Amino acid sequence: MPFYAFNYPRTIKKVDVTEGYTNQSTGAWVPESTTETAMSGHVADISLKERQYLDPGIVEKGVRTLTCDSSLAIVPGDRIKITEEDTTITEWLVNSKMKESNLMDQYVDVSRITYLMVKR
Repeated sequence: MPFYAFNYPRTIKKVDVTEGYTNQSTGAWVPESTTETAMSGHVADISLKERQYLDPGIVEKGVRTLTCDSSLAIVPGDRIKITEEDTTITEWLVNSKMKESNLMDQYVDVSRITYLMVKR
């Protein structure tokens, strides 16, 4: 597959969150739980040209893009964990969908979506 050569070489995980709730039978509080799923994709910093169109408040927090296969169920508000080059783990929130690339879909069955992420 042509795009996969450009994937981020370190770990990217999608974090699925189940909100905390009160058990209606017992009245006990059940805390939030998370499940992490490894995924592949391309992580990149925002270009200066792209920055000029973004809200300065978002840019101040820290922004990046995540490009991944369109078959992944990613929506704004999802949490993403990225293992950085220095092995630290940073957490990001998917802010919005930026663009979708279907150009290669008709030839090699590849469709990628780029999302804007904000540092959590």
